[in-house]
Amino acid sequence: MTGQSVQQQLTGRVAGILGVAADAVDVSAPLHTLGLDSMRLVEMLVFVEQQFNIDLMDEALSREDIHTIEALARTIERRKA
Repeated sequence: MTGQSVQQQLTGRVAGILGVAADAVDVSAPLHTLGLDSMRLVEMLVFVEQQFNIDLMDEALSREDIHTIEALARTIERRKA
């Protein structure tokens, strides 16, 4: 699984949650500015746990680890390495 494919999957999921085209999602923008409120962010994190088989509750995540799609993709890549 490459970093690009992780980012593409995350972008697709965020686009689906927001009901927009994937190419309209800015991967470097903070998730909350994209329209992910706390409930939608939880939905996104559940997706990450299921899709990538990562238990985020066991991880010592910082706000920066999940701030943007790019950051979240890097976090996933580190956890899967």
